[in-house]
Order: sequence, then C-alpha cells, then structure tokens
Amino acid sequence: MSYNLTPEQIEKIDSRYASVVSAFERLKSAPPAFKNNAVVMQPDLLYCAIASWIIDEDRHINFHKCDGLENHKSASYFTYWFVRLKPIQIFNTGAVSDPRVVLVNETFALFYACGMLDIKYSAVASSRFYKEFLYMLRYRKFTAESIFPTVRLLEMSVKNIGLPMY
Repeated sequence: MSYNLTPEQIEKIDSRYASVVSAFERLKSAPPAFKNNAVVMQPDLLYCAIASWIIDEDRHINFHKCDGLENHKSASYFTYWFVRLKPIQIFNTGAVSDPRVVLVNETFALFYACGMLDIKYSAVASSRFYKEFLYMLRYRKFTAESIFPTVRLLEMSVKNIGLPMY
C-alpha cells in the first residue's frame, strides 16, 4: 500500500512504531504462552496498521476541525487497525490451543489501549468486560467510531469516573 505521508506523519509513525514494539516485547515476556517464539510481529503489517491509525486520526481532526483527539478515540483507532491487520502472527503452532495465543492481536490491542488510557491492564483483564470485548473484537464487525463509546466506558469504569448526568 502506498501512502502520501507528511514528514510529521512519518515522525509519528516512527515514534509509535517503537512504542508498540516495546510494548509487544513486554507482553511477550509475561505469559508463558508467548514464550518460545509462539508469536512474532510482522514489521510490514505493523507499519501499515500504525500508518492507517495516524491517517485516520488526522482525518478525524481535520474533519471535526479540532486540535487533537481524546485518548479513548486514539485508542479506538489503534485497536481497530491493529485487530483488522493482525500484525502479530502465530509462529509456533503447538501453542495454538492457548486462547491467549489465538486472540493475541485482540489481547495486545487491548493491552496497548490500556496504556494509552493510563489504566492498568490487570484491572481490565480480570473483568467480565474483558472477555466480552475480546469476543467482539474477534467475531463482530465494527468500526473505530463504533468502539469509541465502549473504550470510553472501559476507561470510566476502571478509573471510577461517573457518567455525566443531564
């Protein structure tokens, strides 16, 4: 895929690429299911996912004529593109029976989104919502915009922020 990127977009992609790879290495070293090279990151797919994330953010900002995006919207765009393009591939097929490996792209997208929202992944991973959200990411059709409210509610519930009363 060819992109017509500005220097600012290329700089953002490079920065976020490094951040995503670093987060992947942290996640990969945590559960035993990801050890022994059970999963690998495909650099070209990751680049496409991050470039699409940046481009969608810029389109949103330009269309709505706003200065930037709220964290939950940026996390939604990331989640959408990461799950859609699936840059993490299963390498060791002996590990496929572990659901954490089968849902590795969905799990990582939620793990990284939690970091973007400044919430603890462990607080999300232990909830019923976690399983439902992973199921939605894996088996349901969605857009980045359609998960804005879900990601915002996730953030509000973990941070104990009440819903606004009108």
